[in-house]
Amino acid sequence: MKKALIIFYIFSINTHIMSQPGWNWPEDKATAEEKNVLYTDYLKQGNCEMAIESNRWLIENVPGLHVSIYQNAVKILRCLIDKEENIDKKNELIQEAISIFDKRIENFGREAYVKNRKATFAYTFLRSDKTQYENLYNMFMEALELNGYELGNSNIVACMDICRKHKLTSKSITDDKVLNIYDELSNIVSYKLSNDSKNTERLKRYQDNLDKLLTATITVDCNFVENTLGPKLTNLITSQNNEIIQTDYENLDPVQGTSYSDEAMNLAKKIFQLSITGKCTSSETALTAAKIMFENEKDFALAKFIAGREMSSKNYESSLEYYDGALLSTNDDAQKSEIYLNKAQLYAVIGNKIKSRENARKSIASNNNPDAYNLIGNLYMSSYEDCRKGKSRVNDRLVFIAAYNMYLRGGSKEKASQAKAQFPSMEEIFNENLSIGESINTGCWINENVTLNKRE
Repeated sequence: MKKALIIFYIFSINTHIMSQPGWNWPEDKATAEEKNVLYTDYLKQGNCEMAIESNRWLIENVPGLHVSIYQNAVKILRCLIDKEENIDKKNELIQEAISIFDKRIENFGREAYVKNRKATFAYTFLRSDKTQYENLYNMFMEALELNGYELGNSNIVACMDICRKHKLTSKSITDDKVLNIYDELSNIVSYKLSNDSKNTERLKRYQDNLDKLLTATITVDCNFVENTLGPKLTNLITSQNNEIIQTDYENLDPVQGTSYSDEAMNLAKKIFQLSITGKCTSSETALTAAKIMFENEKDFALAKFIAGREMSSKNYESSLEYYDGALLSTNDDAQKSEIYLNKAQLYAVIGNKIKSRENARKSIASNNNPDAYNLIGNLYMSSYEDCRKGKSRVNDRLVFIAAYNMYLRGGSKEKASQAKAQFPSMEEIFNENLSIGESINTGCWINENVTLNKRE
């Protein structure tokens, strides 16, 4: 009577399940049905100890029954692993669970998807076990190769972490191999950033962690950036030349307005980030990487960096172009003021005082920059010989009054005092029949009205 009740219970619960497609019942359908109902019922109750035996029986005797027996096997085993206190027994359960993923692939395929989940599961329990680093590394390499851009988010940083641990403990992975793995994972992050806007911040953190793990795995210094990564970038942009971009072969600098592959763009980003980390942004490789990045993303900081580097190399025309690029990349008045001042300083170096003052005035208009006033004061102070006609000592010294006015506005009292020391003397003013307080135009390129005053 009791057995009859069990059979009726099994039949009534599984009527819906048995009618669904995907179930491959064996000849002894009743036994398989009974085992399936028993383990799923125990699982729902949280009784993993009772659920595991019936589940094991199904996997051993009817491995092609349904994919759910493997999915639930992992759930049951994880429950048992969490409860088990004996280390040896816990490890046995972990290995059994890992083998379940392989058995699932044998019977239901989806190798890429399942191995992705297998790596996640194994990493959760074995990431601190040095004896398992090689096995974990191999699992992640399989998952990475099979999934590519579809590698699970949780496996991105985990993969790099295991790569680091395996290299440091076994010494069997070369620096180049580490770098290649890092490249692949960084490319995956970039792909996901372009296609998964909901997880932007999380993915950026993944990339930060990848960078940190790389520098913790291999020595990343200026020599590495320049001599290892630099040639890789050069080869990429050179190999693409015949297809999609142009290159200036005089110095291998990218030509503006070109298009780069995702691989080249990702490598450029990596080089620039590592150049900042390694404090080697003065290298030509860092500059080339920044230019490639700027072609893809008109970023204010990048443009400012490139313009500054070009200015220090006396590539003034290129520097001005990137300063203009920086202006177009921001709506922030303080940033605009900063760039206009940079342009003013550059024009001052070139010797074009009119354009220097013009940009300094724009800097003032954008954010009332005191440094811009002081720059104009310097321009005026240095114009004495340029503007002096030698006919009137008073008129020749009006440039110093103009400079004095600018220094006062810029808050530079010391320079204002130096300018005032060059004012015309009272005797000179008297001899030319002029009076203190008169408004006189400086003439020359300055062409400003100033109030006549004397030096002390």
